[in-house]
Amino acid sequence: MKHLHAILTAAMLGIVLCSYAQEQKLFRLVNGNGMEAVISNYGARLVSLTAHNWNGRLEPVIKGYANKEEYLKDRSLGATLIYFGKNNEETLSGKTWELVSSDNQSVSLRYVTAEGENGLDGKLNVTVTYTLSDQNALDVDYRIATTAETRLEVTNGICFNLSGEMHRSILKQHLWIDAFQTNTYNQQRRLTGVLQRIRNTPLDFTKPREIGERIKSTHNGYDNAYQLRHPDNMQKPAAILFDAQSGRAMTVYSSEPTLSINTYGKESCGISLQPLHAGYNSGMEKIGNELHPGQVFHGATVFFFTTDPPLIMRAK
Repeated sequence: MKHLHAILTAAMLGIVLCSYAQEQKLFRLVNGNGMEAVISNYGARLVSLTAHNWNGRLEPVIKGYANKEEYLKDRSLGATLIYFGKNNEETLSGKTWELVSSDNQSVSLRYVTAEGENGLDGKLNVTVTYTLSDQNALDVDYRIATTAETRLEVTNGICFNLSGEMHRSILKQHLWIDAFQTNTYNQQRRLTGVLQRIRNTPLDFTKPREIGERIKSTHNGYDNAYQLRHPDNMQKPAAILFDAQSGRAMTVYSSEPTLSINTYGKESCGISLQPLHAGYNSGMEKIGNELHPGQVFHGATVFFFTTDPPLIMRAK
């Protein structure tokens, strides 16, 4: 019975997503501990993920939809999000990707853009690999090449709720972020490169805090890009999310220097932790997001789950 929810979810989503196009498929990954992830080649998206709670029960930890109309309205949910070309638009979340390889714990998907898509003079070749390890970590690995120079922004549309109940508020969940500064946005929602210190502001999560503790002091919840303190070191956690009721903790590791946090409003039941190839490296040199022919962009994100909270999250 403990896998029934994930199996029913995968079956239901199979009906939903296969209605989009004949070639669309779901890939079910299961690690040695029973943890499950379901990947769709529609948008190279994560549509289902389970993790154990404190007493070993597997429950969903990401948000998803049960019908195609909702996915059409919110195409980015769970998807691989790549902004590229002269138009700097995100289009690949609505595409059916090609299978490169798959096994019980890993799947690789590829998409090659059409000549001239998004105003790009050439083509973009994108590969995304999801791996569910026996250490209860979901690894997401990106590799991108181009035949013409383009600006590139890469992240994911995964929305988490560690409670195991996707309609429960996340405001009591605790968040820690390894950042003293945020990278500000302009009116076009582009990062300016101007850093602002966040000490003693509602944006300060240098000590673990309940997400809802100061959220009412924000404009419309959290929607901020944090400049990480250890941007060149994937051994250092970028953020930790902890739900005391279920006992679940999720630690995020990233190869990128910036982590975007979004709660989608003040009364939230989901949170995104999205690495961005932007900001500054450890030497405070500004990161460029231009990709040239002959170069290969490589990015990686790890979402590590445990029911043994890191020391920083344990009540004193």
